[in-house]
Amino acid sequence: MPSPMSSPTPSPMSSPTPSPTPSPAAVAAAVEAWVLNPPGTRLAETPEYRIALFPAPFPDPLQLQWVRSSRPARAVLDDVVAHARTFGLPEIHVHARLSSPEGFDDALVARGAQLVDTGDILAMGLPSPVESPDVPGLKTLWRTTPAVARDANTIGIRTFGGEPAPDDAVAQRAAADAETVAAGTGGALVAYLDEVPAAIAGVEIVDGVARLWGGGVLEPYRGRGVYRALVAARLAYATEHNATMALTQGRVSTSSPILRRIGFTSYGQEHSYRLPLT
Repeated sequence: MPSPMSSPTPSPMSSPTPSPTPSPAAVAAAVEAWVLNPPGTRLAETPEYRIALFPAPFPDPLQLQWVRSSRPARAVLDDVVAHARTFGLPEIHVHARLSSPEGFDDALVARGAQLVDTGDILAMGLPSPVESPDVPGLKTLWRTTPAVARDANTIGIRTFGGEPAPDDAVAQRAAADAETVAAGTGGALVAYLDEVPAAIAGVEIVDGVARLWGGGVLEPYRGRGVYRALVAARLAYATEHNATMALTQGRVSTSSPILRRIGFTSYGQEHSYRLPLT
């Protein structure tokens, strides 16, 4: 078994038998349970919505994480905007989720929101028959040392935006991942091609669900199987630690087609918007 501190390039998974496809109800419940809440987050939550102010260096720090209401979408959005303005920031990043009220996307657009991203909600039963491609020179390491954590931070900035984290924060992140990887609850993997940092991808295991997050490959290394290798590595880790479902959101223009080709099923789409508050 690989050491929890590192992960060699994964071998093909041995089970050829496809796992049962997760039910829509199971996927919907898992999606609703997955809400980002990093340490230092300031929350403003009501029975109808949740606003989060993430700590630095998160991009898009002010976010509307969910809306669950039987009231008309525009009425709820009026309340959200009034509340969000108290944070003093010029805009809020809005997640229009599967559970959002009917007409919520239309209400956002009517207020001047700009669509940022569209993602497919994708799930797969575990264990999975997904095999890792043979990628010459590929090595994957868990983000459990300061050096790997710094590489992860650099790749994340180049892929998703943000600012470099200070050295103490990088070291803390590595120490935290060392604990969670060993405990079987996940962490982040960094892929290297010929010793050069090329990609990052994370997994978190909660209540038997492997949440695949943050997959990004630097542009010079795309199209070589690195992304699929990181998917296979995370699925193998999740299976080893008794997860029965893999869940992720794939961008419709990039990762979703890859994930669907290797066996993930789409359960609908969610949208992200930037909504001006001024």
